[in-house]
Amino acid sequence: MQACPEKQTQEFAMPERMERILEKGESATAEFKQDSVRNEHLAKELGALANFRGGMLILGVNDKGKPVGLTRDDNEERLQNICYNFEPPLQTAITHERIRGKTLLRVEIRDNNEKPYAYKSQTRNIYYIRSGTVSREATRAELRRMFQQSAELHYEALPLNNTSAETLNYPLMVSFFQEYRFIRLEDYFGEEQQIILNNLSILHEEMTTFAGQLLFGRNPRKHIPAAGIRVAVYKGDNKASQVLDHHFFEGPLTEDTPLLFKYLSLFNAAKFDNIQDARKEAKDYPDEAIREAVINAICHRDYTMKGSGIMIDLFSNRMEITSPGGLPNTQNISKIKMGMVYQRNPLLVQYFYDFRYVERLGRGILKIMQTMNENGNPEPEFSDGTTYFKVVLGKRDAASLSK
Repeated sequence: MQACPEKQTQEFAMPERMERILEKGESATAEFKQDSVRNEHLAKELGALANFRGGMLILGVNDKGKPVGLTRDDNEERLQNICYNFEPPLQTAITHERIRGKTLLRVEIRDNNEKPYAYKSQTRNIYYIRSGTVSREATRAELRRMFQQSAELHYEALPLNNTSAETLNYPLMVSFFQEYRFIRLEDYFGEEQQIILNNLSILHEEMTTFAGQLLFGRNPRKHIPAAGIRVAVYKGDNKASQVLDHHFFEGPLTEDTPLLFKYLSLFNAAKFDNIQDARKEAKDYPDEAIREAVINAICHRDYTMKGSGIMIDLFSNRMEITSPGGLPNTQNISKIKMGMVYQRNPLLVQYFYDFRYVERLGRGILKIMQTMNENGNPEPEFSDGTTYFKVVLGKRDAASLSK
């Protein structure tokens, strides 16, 4: 599509299609307006839809969803000017449709990876978002999240207020960099050491970065409330069942990650099966699938979301790993199953590569699927929401053992 409306005129032989749209009413992806609305209001609705997941604006419909028709002959020109007043320009297509004897104008905005879109008002750039059926200006946190999802901002590398090198676990850093980067921090002092930590993106000038605090902080949750990983073990197959055990991992990732996997191994029983006259040992879940799912959650979660941390729930028949933040604009579940890679937090990925938990090829999702299949588990499930990404690993007992 072009970066302006592309005009089409269509007399619908079957008006039911538009009838269904009007019957459903306004939604997160559909907005109705009369064409008497001011340009600023049109820009607000179009920008919010574009920054969401695309959608449609129907002109010529009143607040009750009743077609009233168009009253202006300059609607296409208005839309063209509005589209070009966005940065980047909005990509839309319009169709004139007749229904119940009234002409309506349907403006479609497709979802794409050009977000976020800013409307250039006379005084500033405005970023609108869609919240249910309401269009509004994005908050600072929402705007940061949109830029991160567009790959134009890596939140992990930003400085963290009210922090300094003193808030980091120095012995832990010395040990890590000597073992994995062959850097002896203790051989450097003062400004020279600070320069090295800046080059390693642990510090940003005199403040720690988000990544530095997550990896080596003395108390990461004090400065990043959403940091940490919560694990809960349930007796049954839902959260209403008895909690058998739970643990919170709130320390630096370079220290807590090995402890987390050691803890999870306590609930991953190994069993022997007689298959074709041979005894074969297999765990409830393949270790590699657990590792890949957990590291994926740590490295690719959205750290701009402050409400919750990573959650790992072990039920009687499955394990669920949920991380804040859905997939970024350029990704979907079909793409990640094919091995397409996007790194929301490339700095964390690099450190976990040094830590020998990830590889550069980015085959994590493929490895989960492969090892689950080889172990005789059900096919893993992946779900992507606006505020979360979830991996569900089915327990081996729930699958056929004939593989």
